[in-house]
Amino acid sequence: MNYIELVTHPLDYQQKAPIGFLWSVKTCIYLLGTNEMVLRLFPMLCGIVSIVLFIPVAKYFLRPLAAVTAVAILAMAPPLVFHSVEIKQYSTELLATVLILYIYIRYQHRLTWGSLLTWGLSGAVILWFSYSSIFILAGIATGISCKNLYRRDWKLFFRQLVPFLLWVAGFALNYLLFTHKHAESKWAAEWFDFYHYFMPLPPVNMEELRWYPAALYHLIAYPLGLSWKLYTGNSVLLKAILNTPWLPLIGLFYGIWLFIQEKKYALILLFPFLFMCLASGLKLYPLNERFWVFICPLLLLFIVKGIDQIGSFFKSERMKLLLFILLIAAPVYSAVQTLAYPDEFIIHKRSFQKQALAYINSQFKPGDLVYVYWNDLPGYRFYKHTYPYNFTALEGGDYRKISTSYPDYLNHLQKDFKSFEGKKRIWVIYNHLILTDIGDEIDQPAWYYLKNVNPTDRLMSHLSTLGKQENVYTSFDVKVSLITLKP
Repeated sequence: MNYIELVTHPLDYQQKAPIGFLWSVKTCIYLLGTNEMVLRLFPMLCGIVSIVLFIPVAKYFLRPLAAVTAVAILAMAPPLVFHSVEIKQYSTELLATVLILYIYIRYQHRLTWGSLLTWGLSGAVILWFSYSSIFILAGIATGISCKNLYRRDWKLFFRQLVPFLLWVAGFALNYLLFTHKHAESKWAAEWFDFYHYFMPLPPVNMEELRWYPAALYHLIAYPLGLSWKLYTGNSVLLKAILNTPWLPLIGLFYGIWLFIQEKKYALILLFPFLFMCLASGLKLYPLNERFWVFICPLLLLFIVKGIDQIGSFFKSERMKLLLFILLIAAPVYSAVQTLAYPDEFIIHKRSFQKQALAYINSQFKPGDLVYVYWNDLPGYRFYKHTYPYNFTALEGGDYRKISTSYPDYLNHLQKDFKSFEGKKRIWVIYNHLILTDIGDEIDQPAWYYLKNVNPTDRLMSHLSTLGKQENVYTSFDVKVSLITLKP
């Protein structure tokens, strides 16, 4: 897709990303060529710049040792590292938050028209690179405006409306030109709702009440990377005692309380959370793992400030240092573990499509055929254009929607299987983790998604009747089976 098509056409597989991010990645491809590393370049640069800009931000809100700790966590938290090399916009959204805070520090007291316009235009441009930045900008604008209204400083109130109105204009222009075309996605909203990604607001039963502590616990683990798994047994009590990230949780709530007591920055730091939670309660913004990434800088300010103040209760400086060491121990340990076992790094977010295809390519022989099942086609379609494989795979058809039962589905699959004739060996590559396609109704058709039965196991059970079957490659998500056909 060219620059214009990125604006006028929807992305494949119902993917969505801000136009600024898409154009930036497209520019990297235009300058450096199409390959996997080039696609990861812009997110990586955003991650690096986030760390650099977070240094003055942390120094502004925190004391020196606390600032060092906050920056260290941002730099080493495994989920944040992962998203900084993923071809998605989440690293850019992290940078957007840090950049907004940095610009706030620089321009909050500058009242010249040039400074106000610069502040306003900067925020307006950021909105074109990050959807979630609207929460941060709206929070800062609301916080500052409330403070000015409370003080009845009308001159300052109206003067600072200049950058805030420019942010509104930037958001409106971006929405009208680009975002509104892809904003509605009934399937995505239903999917997020089914898997409880939206905040229950208000909670109406115990299950919805449990969402809050569960979400908070998972937030500390991902994307902040501050949790430990010290106990792997079955005792619920011991799990609660030993695996709950008590230190960051205490730091979080105490840090929020400290900012509220100090009053100076409480509103601008808390209003973004209010808007984010409101949007989630209205089923407009999901809250889970990657969707928390943009808010991490604010969370770190709260957590580290709380721990810093707790440390000040002790006379010994060593005790304060110990608290900071305990806080960063989890991401440091994860970083060391990643160096020792790189294949285990954020494994539940990774795909081993490239490795599976490389394995097939190394073992492929004349007379073989590679069959890619429909649920693994997106990865193959990308990598076949970036790596010179020795084969051109047969792309399997998805016949679920035109089939009425599993036997009928197998009958339709015969259209694919006819291509097996005359071949010696069939390499079957499929995804045993992602079992649906984008836009599918959840667990439909029912005859395909049987309880406790993986649909790909049923496929391989049928294919095993064609010849000798060997499972030759198994990963977290992708499997490869080699079928030596009967003579």
